[in-house]
Amino acid sequence: MSEFLDLNEEALFNIALATGEALQNIVRYGYAFQEHKEVKLEIERADKLFTVNIIDDAPPCPIDRFMHQTYAPSDHGGMGLTIIKKLTHTFDIKPSNQGNCTTLVFLL
Repeated sequence: MSEFLDLNEEALFNIALATGEALQNIVRYGYAFQEHKEVKLEIERADKLFTVNIIDDAPPCPIDRFMHQTYAPSDHGGMGLTIIKKLTHTFDIKPSNQGNCTTLVFLL
């Protein structure tokens, strides 16, 4: 995976943390902890941008409810979206009939 070769520790940490939070949200809210579900990860590095696309086959994400709410920490979590938004340059979820594509773009 040459896309990761010369990334510094901070960039690697931010990519791993935000991607992990996005995957956790897909498992928790998209798949409702169902077993035997899959996601596809695509990564791309171009100049100063590092992009992670996460493709799932969960029901379409209710963007208005999910992306535009504010969350507060609780015993059940609640900070994932805040963390993702803070660590990424752009964060987007595009629902479709076949699932969702979550895109995380990081500035390097």
